[in-house]
Amino acid sequence: MQSYYQATRNFDIDQPVLNGEHDVDVCIIGGGYTGLSSALYLANEGVNVVLVESNKIASGASGANGGQVSGGMRRDQFYLEKALGFQKAKALWCIGEEAKYHAKDLIDKYKIQCDYKKGIAHPNHKQRYCEESKRYVDHMINKYDYKDMTYLSDSEMREVTGSDTYYGGSFDEGEAHCHPLNYALGIAKAAIAAGAKVYENTSAIDYKVHDSYVKVQTQNGTIKADRVILACNGYLDNLEKRLTSKILPMNNYIVATKPLDDETVQKINPRDIAFADSRFVINYFRLSADKRLLFGGGENYSKNLSKNIVPIVTKPLEKIYPFLKDIKIDFAWGGKLAITMNRLPFFTTLYNDKVISAQGYSGQGVALASYSGKIVSEKITGNGETFDIMTKVPRQSFPGGRFLRNPSMKTVSYTHLTLPTILLCVDLGGRRIIK
Repeated sequence: MQSYYQATRNFDIDQPVLNGEHDVDVCIIGGGYTGLSSALYLANEGVNVVLVESNKIASGASGANGGQVSGGMRRDQFYLEKALGFQKAKALWCIGEEAKYHAKDLIDKYKIQCDYKKGIAHPNHKQRYCEESKRYVDHMINKYDYKDMTYLSDSEMREVTGSDTYYGGSFDEGEAHCHPLNYALGIAKAAIAAGAKVYENTSAIDYKVHDSYVKVQTQNGTIKADRVILACNGYLDNLEKRLTSKILPMNNYIVATKPLDDETVQKINPRDIAFADSRFVINYFRLSADKRLLFGGGENYSKNLSKNIVPIVTKPLEKIYPFLKDIKIDFAWGGKLAITMNRLPFFTTLYNDKVISAQGYSGQGVALASYSGKIVSEKITGNGETFDIMTKVPRQSFPGGRFLRNPSMKTVSYTHLTLPTILLCVDLGGRRIIK
């Protein structure tokens, strides 16, 4: 199942399979944004680092997502202030904003060609949400001095979306969107150039923690390391059972239409921005560099990605844009992300800091996950202040522990509720889940 991103990637990262025994300072498990960024920063500090990826680099959600470079956290500041208090909520906001600017810094520093463009709008699919959107925009301006966010009226939102199904909502000029796979490949290229050793098609089968080192077992070799970084996100599976009740894998899907004519482009997206709407499972969409509509929506919790993606995604697409009914779909693909119970990233250390984990970005990983690599590297090389802040974020377990997290369960009988219903019940505030 080739994605539009794979078909338009700038280059390939072809790295060998790991064989034999290796002795390093740090072993990173996972070749997405977090792992690649960690490898880059550690290598730049002269750390002997090896990264293993079970498939191709960025073959998971890092190379398959909606490409939205968002600020803040997945949960909005109203929710965070209520849950954590203003000062802690502001600290998380600042980290999220640093993540947003950090992504642009990486793009500029390493000259990553990834179609980076500014602007994300959040249209409301119900008019009753508009008053809250207005209050939120005012709150961010007055309490956070954040001037990039504005409120769009019903008519303004319909003009920028080209859809009569939406009402008002917010527009954030400080947020952005990009080609996520080319962004990830650019980080990988920089990490390898800095001296990081990267191995593809190399699964970490198990690891054992000893008094002075950690030994990672792969299918064809072993890695002896002082530290291990778990950067698997939705692909963690049972590699570390201490984390399985905290992270839930979720499949999300995207399609790319045929290239659109200029008249249609001007109708549906005259500002060339990205969108993420107010639905519980949000619809997110934008234009590609070659004027295709990239539209994401739909999810499931099965172990494998669906083989019938087009009807899953085109159903909401055609509801928003009925005039695009039966439009030719050239690409359809999915990715496996990881959500947490409160939709906030899950950072932790295990085994006396020998194992470091940063995962669970809940659909906001383009900026947060790549910034997490910097945060994790700082924890290892010196100042771990930001990492320690993230470890203090409340951690909740999914009901049913590892049983509920099992990706083979499409629905779970938990007080006779389906899994999506359980998630809705615990999602108290903040409607945006995935983008």
